[in-house]
Amino acid sequence: MPDHDTFSCRGYSPLDLAGVLNAPRSVLDDGDSYPLGPRTLYGLPFLFGDEGNAGAALLRVGGPGPAAVTVPVDRAFTWMVVAHALESPDLFDGQMAGQLCGHYTLVYDDGTTERLPVRQRLEIGPTPRLWSDRAIPLDWGQTPFLAVPDAQHRLMPRTNGRFDAAGARFVDIDDPQARSPYVLPYRFYLWPCRNPRPGATVRALEIHSAGPAILVGALTTSELDEDPFGRTVWRDVLLDLDPPVGPISEDLAVTVDRGSATYVYRTVGSGEAAAGGTPAWGTPVEEHHQGYVRVAATPSARLTLTRGEAVISACGWGELLTAGRHSDAGVTWRVPDAGRAWVRTTVRDAATGEPIPCRIHFRSADGVPYPPHGHHGHINSDGNTWNLDIGGDVRLGTTTYSYIDGTCEGWLPLGEVTVEAARGFEYEPLHTTVTIRPGQTELELTLARVTDLAADGWYSGDTHVHFVSTLGAELEARGEDVRVANLLLSQWGHLFTNTEEFTGHPHTSHDGHTHVFAGQENRSGMLGHINLLGLRRPIMPWCTGGAEESELGGGLETTLSHWADECHEQGGTVVLAHFPVPNGEAAALLATGRLDAVEMIAYDPYNIQEYYRYLDAGYRITLVGGTDKMSSEVPIGLIRTYAHVPADEEFDYWAWCRAVREGATFVTSGPLLWLGVDGRRPGEDARVPASGTVRVEARVQSIFDVDRLEIVVNGHVVAERRIGTPGRTLELTADVPVTEDSWIAARCYGPGAGVARHHDVWARPIMAHTSPVYLRTGEEYARFDAATVDHMLNLVDGSLAYIDERSRRLWPGQVCHRHGQEDHLAFLRAPFLQARELLRERRAAT
Repeated sequence: MPDHDTFSCRGYSPLDLAGVLNAPRSVLDDGDSYPLGPRTLYGLPFLFGDEGNAGAALLRVGGPGPAAVTVPVDRAFTWMVVAHALESPDLFDGQMAGQLCGHYTLVYDDGTTERLPVRQRLEIGPTPRLWSDRAIPLDWGQTPFLAVPDAQHRLMPRTNGRFDAAGARFVDIDDPQARSPYVLPYRFYLWPCRNPRPGATVRALEIHSAGPAILVGALTTSELDEDPFGRTVWRDVLLDLDPPVGPISEDLAVTVDRGSATYVYRTVGSGEAAAGGTPAWGTPVEEHHQGYVRVAATPSARLTLTRGEAVISACGWGELLTAGRHSDAGVTWRVPDAGRAWVRTTVRDAATGEPIPCRIHFRSADGVPYPPHGHHGHINSDGNTWNLDIGGDVRLGTTTYSYIDGTCEGWLPLGEVTVEAARGFEYEPLHTTVTIRPGQTELELTLARVTDLAADGWYSGDTHVHFVSTLGAELEARGEDVRVANLLLSQWGHLFTNTEEFTGHPHTSHDGHTHVFAGQENRSGMLGHINLLGLRRPIMPWCTGGAEESELGGGLETTLSHWADECHEQGGTVVLAHFPVPNGEAAALLATGRLDAVEMIAYDPYNIQEYYRYLDAGYRITLVGGTDKMSSEVPIGLIRTYAHVPADEEFDYWAWCRAVREGATFVTSGPLLWLGVDGRRPGEDARVPASGTVRVEARVQSIFDVDRLEIVVNGHVVAERRIGTPGRTLELTADVPVTEDSWIAARCYGPGAGVARHHDVWARPIMAHTSPVYLRTGEEYARFDAATVDHMLNLVDGSLAYIDERSRRLWPGQVCHRHGQEDHLAFLRAPFLQARELLRERRAAT
């Protein structure tokens, strides 16, 4: 065994106990798995016995062992750390905490002594047991108050691991005390004892038992004037990487031998590249060379920066604290001022003075986020978030925002702090710098409304939200000024989501502002996805046709048309999700009049051209917007529907749905868009005037820059307004000739050929589009396009071919389907046959 000089480590030297060891490690429960020999615990060196001395690996004092043992020391030290435990679990048989178990007596060279008490649950505790007969280990949560277990926390792998550890992974640390199954992660407790006379040489340590068997595994001493396990709270450490070192990324890590460090996170940018030049809407994910880590350590600790297995840079913690910065191998380590204050923040409406729900973000002058308590600085450690940790926060690019009800509290750094706050599209976002002063406890902020569409009867809603709870959806929707949130239950194979949220009626926030309704998105991989809003009763099955929507190997049990019929029977509203894909049953649904609206989740030329195709064929189709939110990288209402509720109707969830069914909508990811055609709003129709010309008026007001506003008639742009310097308002008036039954809509875009984009996970473009106003030359509105009807017939025939020839619809045993009809194939085919007949009639009538 090496002597203590060979194994000493930066101010700490282990004691060699080989001469006094008298017990095998088998006295420990599951002791054969306990490592022996030289070990480093919490960055400190220890020498455990190796069973070379007649099989002895431990020192036992008391019980069946000697009542006292003298351990030679012969050194001066400031601290002594003893790895010890009680052999008997008497504490769990009723022994009182604090009961004296023995004494450790320091014997100095001059013959004087200092006697240190060793008490139950203070300096020492029972060595852990397997406790196979108990649901909860008795020693869990009952470790000594003044000692630490010999197994320490460590960071979980940041990007990988077992599925059953997914929840633990987002705790960051792998907790050795969270035993599932119980695996005895430690055996001893490390008790740090300060020498009452640090300048005097200690000749020996006398260990006396007051009766119980004390087990000692190892002992180390320190000449440093520092608590061996540290008492200082974390502080930020900034990392500036020269370009050759590479960017801040998930494979970068900081380890601390005598302390702890978080993952390495990127700092947050200035916000100047936010969506459309608008602050508080995120920053782009780009190669970033500045990051930070939070470190809590003893002064003698050493910090090491690695990328994968390669060491990049290192520095001493004490030296870094003294100098404030350290440069090594292309890396600059910096410690900013550590001062902070616990601050209560209130965000108020500038007009009413009342606290207002919103989302908010704080960061230091160095770009280190300081989220409100209970919220994230980096959602899921900056990893992907599909169906993980959804609700309460949102990440847009590199910036994480916290949803609050108007108030929050938590640590803020002293000095300059950047604050961002936003509330949907009708409030001016806030981007400001405040100074937090020592002793400050309060911070007041305001958000100013730039327009109030509800005053004119326009109410916002999101048709497509997943995974959040009802109350989570309420908080986020209120924070984004969304009045209606449709939380949709659905199925992904064996995963059923939000089952417990269904109530059959809307949930309304206490202030009446927001309505959350738990409906359904029913799905078929080939035929399509359909949103069923306002359901009084669930419509099952939620998904069908096998993977990936339904279970692996599942059969085709129903169609979107049958789901739509059941929804309408309940007075619900039917929306085709992310129109037109999956593009199977869309044509049949439109041909048979089963759709109340089609949904846009991101403006895409293909999707909008398909929409125009059906409008040109004479189908009157409401356009709605929804986010399809499935992660914390999408805010509720990023794509939203504004629906117009007449002034003589009281606004509620049902009024909003009626407005959708009537076509009184526009869709937006930011710009607020108005359209009037001879005074008619979207969804309305009118006879073409005798002059053959209509006055079209369109107007945009936006918190994001836009550069063009267009009037579309029958799929063609007939008037536009473009500006060279993008702005926040646009107006366009045009006299448009109309010679046939026509539809007219307005649309606008963020600047640039590629259109400015948001920083959500799908980088959605900034745009707005209205539902059409319909103009007719006769009593009934009628348009026809033979190519579109042929296209629809082909889709109907393709869907029938899929049902007949490829769908999994042959159940091996006797089956009684939910629909109750004996001929299952006829049930599946029926809506498509109906659609085919209607389409053929339309084609034959021209």
